[in-house]
Amino acid sequence: MRKTILGAAAVALATAAALAQSSVRDGVYTTTQAERGAALYEAQCLSCHGTLEAFFPEVAALLGDHTFRQRWQGRPLSELFQLIQVEMPQDAPGSLSVDETVQLVAYILEGNNLPSGQTALASDTVALSGIAFDP
Repeated sequence: MRKTILGAAAVALATAAALAQSSVRDGVYTTTQAERGAALYEAQCLSCHGTLEAFFPEVAALLGDHTFRQRWQGRPLSELFQLIQVEMPQDAPGSLSVDETVQLVAYILEGNNLPSGQTALASDTVALSGIAFDP
């Protein structure tokens, strides 16, 4: 029994180590997710964050902005996901579904010129915790 528990713990550690090695540069979202996120962004986020193509000092920039990139550098995507899920939109916190939140994260990644891939971005915070924001 003890060997089984130790074996399971070793597998869990190996899986966590493999997940921790993922990066947003690995194509962790699909273009379809980002397209859906773009529509959501326009409807839910634009009034506070402005357009992603332009930098406005008076709004909280999300894309291509050095301040945003520095804030999230090395942090797991699960933290960004949870921030959006719990605190956004500011006028209706927590009103976004899990799928909407994932789509917005995908759009933010696309807006930061990070590559898309063939596998959809997971909505599981455990999986997202293994993906580092590394612009």
